[in-house]
Formats: sequence, C-alpha cells, structure tokens
Amino acid sequence: MTTSPVELLPAGADVPFTRIGEAMARGVCQERGATPMRALVATVVAVGPIERLSGAAEALQSLGDAGTVRGILISDGTNPAPPARVAGNTVALPGLKSQYVNNAVAALRLSSLPTLVWWRGGRPEMLAELAELADRTVLDDPEPETIWARATTLFEDSTFSDLRWARLTQWRALMAQFFDIPEVQAAASTFTRLTIVGSDRMSARLFAAWLRSSVAFPDGFADEYVDRAGKTPLEEVRLSDHEQELVIRVAAHGSCIETAVAVKGHRSASRVVLMTDQSLTGLITDELRIRARDLAFERALRRLVAQPLPTS
Repeated sequence: MTTSPVELLPAGADVPFTRIGEAMARGVCQERGATPMRALVATVVAVGPIERLSGAAEALQSLGDAGTVRGILISDGTNPAPPARVAGNTVALPGLKSQYVNNAVAALRLSSLPTLVWWRGGRPEMLAELAELADRTVLDDPEPETIWARATTLFEDSTFSDLRWARLTQWRALMAQFFDIPEVQAAASTFTRLTIVGSDRMSARLFAAWLRSSVAFPDGFADEYVDRAGKTPLEEVRLSDHEQELVIRVAAHGSCIETAVAVKGHRSASRVVLMTDQSLTGLITDELRIRARDLAFERALRRLVAQPLPTS
C-alpha cells in the first residue's frame, strides 16, 4: 500500500514552500494557545521512500509536540517544488527532486541548533551531500549493506550512528559486563563459537563485528546465525566453547532480558533486567543526546564491511 502525503501528517495543511516557517509558527501557537515554546534542541531530517516515513512522522510529531525538535520529512521524487504539508513543528516534502533536497534542508533547518539526518533509505549518492549538512547522521536502512559501505568513507564529514546499533546498546552493555568478571576474561581465549538467534541478520552481523573489534580473542570464534521471527532483532546471543558459555536472551514474557554466565572458577549466575525503550521515538530521543563520534560503531562497521557476507 502506498502512503500518501496526507497520511504522513493527517492533521496538517498544505502550504507553499515559502510560507512553511509562518505556517509552523501559526500551527504551534494554535495548538498551545500561546507563544511557541523555545525549548527546541535540534532539527531532525528524516529522508527515505514515502512508505518508510510513516513511522518517522509519528516519532517526529511526538517530539515536535513536546517542543523538542523541528521535524522535516523528505521523500525522493521528481517534483522540484512539491506542496509542503505542515503540522505543528513538523513539515513533509513528498516527492522532492533529489537535487533540491540539500537546498530544502538548508532552508528549513534551525541554523542555531544541531541537525540530525535520519536516513531511512534512498539513493546512496544522496548520503554524502546530506552528511555535509548534518551534525549527526543516523542510518536506518532496511537493506543497509550498500549504505554502510558508503558511510565508512564519510566518518570525517559527520558523526554517524545507526538505529540497529542503538537497538543493540543494551545487548552490547550486557556482554561487556560479562568481561568485567576476571574468570570470564581468563576464559576469553577458549571461546570458539558465537551463536546469534533473531529476526534481523544484519543486526546479528553488526553485533558480531562489534564483539570482534572490542575484545581480543587470540584464536577467534566461528559465527552461527539462526533466523527466528520475533519482536526484537535479537532473541539470543550465546558465546561458548564445549563447556563454558555466556548467554543473553529475551525473557519469556518479552519485556525483559536475561543473562547467564557459566565459566570455570565462577559460580554460575543469572539475572533479569528490564528491556529499554525500543520505539522509534525512544531511539531517536537517545540519539539526540549524543554529540561525540562513536568510535566503537565506526570500528565495528569498518570490520563488518570488510568481511564477506556469511552463508550460514
């Protein structure tokens, strides 16, 4: 089903490009019944096929209504001057001709505040131009191999991250905590297999690349990816040898993550922690708090891009 511009911002109104600023100010005043709040922290520009902008529109409207961001939604097309649709602090430019995207972003972003580009897909050649305008570029491509490879050449132009990486934050933190245990550090050289079960193979590969680029494994380990439909990209991660293992998995009820460690010299133990917010709004909110380059992400992505696609 094709998403229409009206469906992106159903409560909005179509306005000429030159009247966008006026329409946004008027809309915010009408919604709040007062002078617009000055608490905005950034401009967020979501770029991608129009059918992938629906979720982004909901997230940006939620943040815009809270006075957090100015949201700009742009889908690639052939129209040099499409009618803009404005709802509060969010504007949609559907079907904008690609060579005008940069100009539109430059004109609509708040120059005094950081700009975050949220890449939800599109022609890879647009990424470099958008990255030049962005303080932070967050990738969110359904088929990311090509865009990941291009991003590794742009790390000096913009601070990059990825929503897959953001969804792995808690998983990475829990795995790192295992290695605070001396007995786990001692066992690292014996681990021979990393098994990852989940619904998103690219998230699994990114996690494996991060682990390899963050922990020294003298003899390396083999990867095994098991595809399983689920609500989260990863359902279980297991680093093991023939008698020791570290396990992270989604708990049975789906709202928590369970960890378990069983290594020589350490009492077997497990714990359960509440899963962090995985909604688009929650993830983008977290990304807005980050300013510095994520060197761990850059190392992991470079390693992943350099590796051949696994067949298992």
